[in-house]
Amino acid sequence: MKVFLSCLVCRFVTFVLQLLGRGATSLPGKAAISVKRNVLYDLSKNTKVIIVTGTNGKTTSCRIIEEGLKQAGKSYFINRSGANLITGVTAAFIMNATVWGKCKKDYAIIECDENAFKEVSRYIRADVVLVTNVFRDQLDRYGEVTHTLNAIKQSIKNLPDAVVCLDADCSLTYSISKEVPNKIYTFGVNTPFDKNADPPEISDAKYCIFCKNEYSYSYHTYGHLGGFSCPKCGYQRPDPDFAVTSVAQLGQNHSIVVADFMGDENIVKVNIGGAYNVYNAIGCAAALSAIGIDNKTILSALESFNGAFGRMEQFESGDNKINVILVKNPAGFSQTMSFLSGVDDDFTLIVSLNDNGADGRDISWIWDVDFNGIFKRDNVKSIYVTGKRCYDMAIRLKYEGVGNREIKVIENEDYEKLVEIAAAQGRDVYIVPTYTSMMAMRPVIAKRLGGKEFWK
Repeated sequence: MKVFLSCLVCRFVTFVLQLLGRGATSLPGKAAISVKRNVLYDLSKNTKVIIVTGTNGKTTSCRIIEEGLKQAGKSYFINRSGANLITGVTAAFIMNATVWGKCKKDYAIIECDENAFKEVSRYIRADVVLVTNVFRDQLDRYGEVTHTLNAIKQSIKNLPDAVVCLDADCSLTYSISKEVPNKIYTFGVNTPFDKNADPPEISDAKYCIFCKNEYSYSYHTYGHLGGFSCPKCGYQRPDPDFAVTSVAQLGQNHSIVVADFMGDENIVKVNIGGAYNVYNAIGCAAALSAIGIDNKTILSALESFNGAFGRMEQFESGDNKINVILVKNPAGFSQTMSFLSGVDDDFTLIVSLNDNGADGRDISWIWDVDFNGIFKRDNVKSIYVTGKRCYDMAIRLKYEGVGNREIKVIENEDYEKLVEIAAAQGRDVYIVPTYTSMMAMRPVIAKRLGGKEFWK
């Protein structure tokens, strides 16, 4: 009876919120849990669950997995809005179940916050867990990377029957394989994206997770990812089960790589730009294979997938495009700048920095961003900053050195003005916002230029 009441309350709250034009992503789940704390256990019975967690790439990875299941003709649902705490996960299950709590879909794709994973893992049954990577993120919320790593590790221990997919190039992530009983699939990139790139000045994992000796690297891809090995205790990167063996092209809108899927070599077109999305793609290949999807369908999904909301999302503005790329930590911001430094056409850059709770109150991390020489090129024609901490961002860019360009400030989080400016540029625009800024500006962009609400 409590499951029934929990579902009923959730649906009622969802109806009211959507009637008011709101997303109804977390509050309905909170109401449901107040009726029955462990309702998620009942809801997830008889459903094959794929959980995606990690610092960067969760939402994009979920969308790739979604495309794979769709092309395989599977019945599934996904917590599409990115509400990835236990409240959002619970609401997603209830809205895809009968009023008695029986899930109407065969598969569930669940994006899960790293810290929330500890609680979710106590109430859910998972078949596959994909851990994308572990980077420093929102120190005031997550603490040091070892705190995040331990949270994920403990969560996986609660799910001993799940197949776990780990980034072999991340010394932090791969270390989980040494301490859990699960079946492990590994994925990684066997070659640097840029053979002439210097090693990163700042690393989130400079020293061995087991013996604290400094790692040696045969190559770096980005951040602390790459061919790591510990000269003292022997801990090192394995040969991945799913590996990018060579990179033919890193384009603005797609990449072409050669990848080995457990001995089956394929030419893969990843239908979204950026080196980090190559990692997302190969990780999802591992997860989809673990759930039983064949390689032909996986390849088709990688070639046809489109970006998730706020992650390489494009809006048309006349003959030009407004692109939104979410950033939330030094590694993600640095990789976004690396991607933009490879854009050949002229463009306008808009950076929006907030310090709300979901962004992290501490914004000192912006000083660890590697801008990859983006302002040494002439094609960055205009620079704007906005958000609650717009002047902090302006100072950071000024110290980076922007040449003779003026850094223009859009005050008071005026996103109507931002969209008006972006639409009038006459060239492509790249908007780089933190999370709450993206959530606030995206409806304004969608209203002006067309697009679905973020939860749809």
